[in-house]
Amino acid sequence: MKTWPTKKSGENIFNEDAVCYAFYKNYIAQDSEVFFKFLHNMSFKALKGWDYWCAPEVDIIEIKKDKTIIAYELKGARKYKENSTDKNWPGFYDGLGQVLAYLDLPKIVENSKFKSVGGAFDFVYLVHARPEEKFEEYEQKIFNLLPIGFIMALPDGKFVKVHEAKPNPLRDEETKHHFLNNLHTLEKHSTNSKIFRKICRKGEAYFSKHEN
Repeated sequence: MKTWPTKKSGENIFNEDAVCYAFYKNYIAQDSEVFFKFLHNMSFKALKGWDYWCAPEVDIIEIKKDKTIIAYELKGARKYKENSTDKNWPGFYDGLGQVLAYLDLPKIVENSKFKSVGGAFDFVYLVHARPEEKFEEYEQKIFNLLPIGFIMALPDGKFVKVHEAKPNPLRDEETKHHFLNNLHTLEKHSTNSKIFRKICRKGEAYFSKHEN
């Protein structure tokens, strides 16, 4: 019986999963609680009477030991086309609209209506994969206008923060308090989840092929 090789698209490039894996391993504090690719916490098996909803999906949520909450939007390299070794690195504006939306997330949905009036995250960052450590002057000028921070992800797994995030102007204390009290409802996005195990497999596949 003829079998076809399994596609491993993206394993040879520093894609979003590889960035995510390295970011968790090399950048985030070890004593932080972390959640990945969070869209919602709806469950028909455990009805709560309310749900969190994020649009867009939040790539990483970090809760530090002091209860500071930081959200990260990640952008990795992408293949130029199938079976090609060429890659596209994120453009400057890639993910900028998404990370701006983070300022007002998550939404609390109760009785099919949005309840929250502000976000839970104290700070938000945009993380871009880049082939080298380079941040242009015009990029700095634009980020000076925004509350968003910027971190460069380099192909060797190193991360460089080039712009510090300002406090989230849309953060709501009640929303943050609600979120911190219900972190257990994000279990499917934790470091014990299938989502994280998949990220690890893809990240390990990338770095195993790029070890010196």
